[in-house]
Amino acid sequence: MAANEIDAALEEAVAVLQGGVQRSEMEAALRVIETWEQRLAASERPELMSIADNLAALRIQLLAGDPDFAAVGQLLVTLGEHVRSVSESDVGAPVAGKLLQLGDLLLDRGNALAGQ
Repeated sequence: MAANEIDAALEEAVAVLQGGVQRSEMEAALRVIETWEQRLAASERPELMSIADNLAALRIQLLAGDPDFAAVGQLLVTLGEHVRSVSESDVGAPVAGKLLQLGDLLLDRGNALAGQ
């Protein structure tokens, strides 16, 4: 994937998280999750595979009729930690700033949900 495509995809993920996800916007959020899940899994890089696995778990939780918000929150926290870690690696270096922003948003949203 070209750097500008990654940058645009990260912008989309950040925008979804910044706006918050309401039930009416769940379909768009699920598309973003699934797209990243597939991209990261296709990379076959170990540091990205764990993120893809957590995205799959998040997608499954969100597709549940009555999701466990504490579990969703914990998944978001875990994803935030993983994304921040990747931002400090060679893989994430080209888009480190966006990854840090995304990681922070995931941590914030996750902690808010886990604390409910």
